[in-house]
Amino acid sequence: MTTSANRSLPLLIVGGGIGGIATALAMARRGQPVRVIEQAEEFREIGAGIQMPPNAFKAFAKLGVLEAIQEVAAYPDDLMFGDMMTGKIVYRAPIDKTFIERFGYPYALLHRADILEKLVTACRKLDLVTLTPGERVERFEDTGSKVIVTTASGNTYEGCGLVCSDGLWSIGRQALVNDGMPLTDGYVLCRGVVPVKDIPEDLYSKTVTMWGGPGLDFFHYPLRRQEIFNIGASYYDPDIRPGPNYPTITRDSFVRHFENACPHVKALLRHIDVSRTWVLHYRLPIKEWSKGRVTLLGDAAHPTSIYISQGACMALEDAVILAEVVSRTDSIEQAFAQYRDVRYLRTARIQFTSREFGKLYHARGAQRDLRNAILAVTRSTALADSLAWLWGNPLSADDPGYV
Repeated sequence: MTTSANRSLPLLIVGGGIGGIATALAMARRGQPVRVIEQAEEFREIGAGIQMPPNAFKAFAKLGVLEAIQEVAAYPDDLMFGDMMTGKIVYRAPIDKTFIERFGYPYALLHRADILEKLVTACRKLDLVTLTPGERVERFEDTGSKVIVTTASGNTYEGCGLVCSDGLWSIGRQALVNDGMPLTDGYVLCRGVVPVKDIPEDLYSKTVTMWGGPGLDFFHYPLRRQEIFNIGASYYDPDIRPGPNYPTITRDSFVRHFENACPHVKALLRHIDVSRTWVLHYRLPIKEWSKGRVTLLGDAAHPTSIYISQGACMALEDAVILAEVVSRTDSIEQAFAQYRDVRYLRTARIQFTSREFGKLYHARGAQRDLRNAILAVTRSTALADSLAWLWGNPLSADDPGYV
């Protein structure tokens, strides 16, 4: 690793979620001391299951946690898309030997809490990582030679640089970009995670199944060695506006959105927890997210729609690439600028692609009929072919990975 005087200070990371902890791990493995500052009292992930395509496993391998992650994953046989109104599966993509040979890793399913727990465990084994929970960052200053972070408790921390991995409502983004509120298309997400034993046999499948409907989507797949079942549903609400609050809904109002769904979807609705909801936000790509000794990472830099399952994957990739660039660059400022340049077009393409997939899922009328007709005659490898640029990227700072 190249060195300079300012590297005597740790690199500061704001946010102890998957992206922040992955960054700490990646940096420490390359010899860079880091401090992670997290506002929660413990490093714990909320949420439910996420899909982890092969590009995520390339990051896990480079972070040194591949085997630990594989131990808690579930592996689907297929990726399937069905029409929610008719109950008919119109497209199936197998996750078979050919798929794994093509991309190097399988397509896996993980609980967010399991991912973070494995990353935190790995970090705790490294002397170069300092984990600082219970501290909410209020402001920071780039002095030109270092960064000073001040927390709500009045404590200050000095670092050679600052990585803001503090999510959609990032204080770092507000300071660097100041582009206002994120955007929403008006979709509200509800989730449920239940033991597999509680799912009737005729409703369970070892697949990722996405059901698309007019202004609706519904998905389910197993998690944690097929011990639990992850279910999610989202619906369009024209009254939803961007904001950090969680809408309050009743079970009756939730179920009414799916009154015309097929029996399979209706039967699984009872497993959805409506006590907490999420407004689905996104932002349009930006070109500048590094300034001086401060940079953004993950959702702070490029929050995306959920429809190709790349939010956490992009944060993991960011962590690996940022650590690679920092390790071979004398100047933190130059390293942060290079990291942005390497990641910009790949993450932008992911953001745009994900929004287009969302339109496919939520199609109405003639668009829905056309979608179903085309997918019914589409070859099973078409999805892998169309996303080969994404899943097959070698994950290197020398390959921007957008084609």
